[in-house]
Amino acid sequence: MTGVAKSSLSRYENKSRQFPLDQVSNFSKALSLSPEFVLGFNDNEDEIDNNSISKSNNYNYFDTGISAGMLMEVDPFTKDDVQQITLSDVIMGKYAGDQDIIVSHVNGESMNRILPDKSLIAIKKFHTIDDLRDGDIVVFQDGGDMSVKRFYFDDNSRIVTFSPDSYDSSFRPINYRYEDFGNVRIVGKVVVYTVEI
Repeated sequence: MTGVAKSSLSRYENKSRQFPLDQVSNFSKALSLSPEFVLGFNDNEDEIDNNSISKSNNYNYFDTGISAGMLMEVDPFTKDDVQQITLSDVIMGKYAGDQDIIVSHVNGESMNRILPDKSLIAIKKFHTIDDLRDGDIVVFQDGGDMSVKRFYFDDNSRIVTFSPDSYDSSFRPINYRYEDFGNVRIVGKVVVYTVEI
């Protein structure tokens, strides 16, 4: 939300590092507080809106895990399989309340640099190729098989690549020539993930 590393936040909080004044605006927006409160000039704790801190929304949740390995056949997302999951707006950030979000979890290790096995992922439904950039993490489907990988689009070579991001080098990219891409469906882009430690 602020673009600042957790380690830096910790140092600001325990006062082992001076809080950068150029970040006041970012922090006040992220916390829904006035800049004066963030800087400690206003001690009125009533300013914090407890409703905004505890606000959450329901999202469609599919308990069918998405493979982060080889393409694996999974039960397709159908309206009969949908459940509801409640996630805090703090976790969802700018995607809070977005009706184009679906939630599932990751099965496997091919994305473990970013998405460890069992990570909960929020997927923003895909509308057009223009919504994607090289390196975006997407969920895609080829027939009944689904997987989560990094997306790369090479217009010169006319190849679409879905690439793993793993500490295990045995995982390989999945490539499609444009002419073979017709059966592939990009479900959406992973926009938020959570990991249990």
